[in-house]
Amino acid sequence: MLWTEKHAPQNLNEVAGNELARQDLEKWALEFDRGKTGKPVILHGPSGTGKTAIAHALAKQHGWAVIELNASDMRGADVVDKIAGATAGSKGLFGETRLILIDEVDSVADRGEYPALLRVLRAASQPILLTADDYWNPKLSAIRLSCKPIELKKVNSSSIYEALERIAKKEGVEAGELAREISKNAAGDLRGAINDFQACAGGKFVVSGRERRQNMFEAVRRVLKATKMQEAADVADTVDEKIEAFLMWIDENISNEYEDAEEVATAYAWLSRADVFLGRIRKTRDWGFWKYAKALGLGGVAMAKKRPYYKFAKYGFPTELKSLGASRASRAALKKALLKIGAKTHSSGRKAREETAPFLVPGAAQYFGLEEDEESVLSELYKNGGHDGGKEKRQGQRGQLDH
Repeated sequence: MLWTEKHAPQNLNEVAGNELARQDLEKWALEFDRGKTGKPVILHGPSGTGKTAIAHALAKQHGWAVIELNASDMRGADVVDKIAGATAGSKGLFGETRLILIDEVDSVADRGEYPALLRVLRAASQPILLTADDYWNPKLSAIRLSCKPIELKKVNSSSIYEALERIAKKEGVEAGELAREISKNAAGDLRGAINDFQACAGGKFVVSGRERRQNMFEAVRRVLKATKMQEAADVADTVDEKIEAFLMWIDENISNEYEDAEEVATAYAWLSRADVFLGRIRKTRDWGFWKYAKALGLGGVAMAKKRPYYKFAKYGFPTELKSLGASRASRAALKKALLKIGAKTHSSGRKAREETAPFLVPGAAQYFGLEEDEESVLSELYKNGGHDGGKEKRQGQRGQLDH
C-alpha cells in the first residue's frame, strides 16, 4: 500500500505545512457545523501539496461523510446535475453532513459542465470543496466568483522532514540522512517526497534526490533499456511529469538509444498510437484511456528494439519543452509591460496590446516605467513600427502576440 494513503492525515493538525490555509478551512467548516451555509471552497496550489488529503482530513475531523467526484465523473451537464446536485442538496441517510469533494475541477471537460456545476455550487446546502492546480485557468472565471479561494503553497523542507520522520516511526524504519536529503530535494512536493522515501526505505530503487531533470534522464534510460513491456510502462508511475511531457522525453531520445532505422521507425509508430489515445482523453476526459497511452508510448517503444543496448547513450532535454521554457520569460515580460501601459492609459491589458503597444515611440519606455527586458520584448514584437505596416501588418502582429 502506498504510504501516501496508508499515512494520510486524520485531522488538520497532522497536515504538513500551510498553517494559514488550515486555519481558514477550519473556520469554514465550523460555520457549517453551526448551521451557517457558506460559499464553496476552491482549494488550489501546485500538484503534490496535499489538496485531496487535506479535504479528507477535514471531513474526518468534523465527522462528515465524503462524496468524491473527479474530472472523469463530471462529463456531461446531465451527469453533473444528477450526481453533484443530488448529493449537494441534502444530508446523508443518518443526518450526517456530506462534504462534496470535486477534485481537479480545472480538468472538467467542456462548456456544458460548467453552467451545470455553477447551478450546483449556488444551490448547495452541503459543504462543497473543489481542488485545482491552475486557479487562474480562464475556464474557472465564473467558478472563482462563486467560491472562497484558499491557497496551498509548496511545503517547506523542514515540514516535509517532520512528515517523513512521523511515517518512519510508524513503519519502524530510520529517517536519518535519507529523509533529510529527500526533503531538501523535494522542491515542495510532499507527495513525491513520501513516495521517494517509501521507495528508498523499501529497497525498491534508490533515488538520489528529486532534481527533476536528473530524475527524468534516469526515467528515460529505464524505459529505453527495458526488456519487458510492463517494466517500461511502470516507469510512468515513478515520475512527476504528466504522460504527455514524459512522451516528449521519449520522443527526443529514441534516436539517441536505437541504432537500427527499423527500430526507430517502429518506436515512433508506437508513439503515434499513444498520441491517438491522449487525443481521446483530451476530447472525452475519459481517463481510462491513460493506461493505453502508457502501455503503447512506453512499453511499445521499449519493445521496438530487436536487442538490448548496453552502451552509454547521451540523452537530451526535449526540444519542444526547451523552446517553451525559453519563451516563458518573454511572455512574462510582455504581460508586465502591457499591464504598465494599461495602468498609464487607463485601459485593459488587451486594449494596451491592440491600441497602444504597436505605436510606441522612442522614449516611451521611461514614461511607462518599462524595465529593459519589457522594452526589449515590445521592440522585438513591433520592430517595424505599427504606423508603417498598415492594418494587415498590425493584425499579423496581434496574432503573433496572441500566440
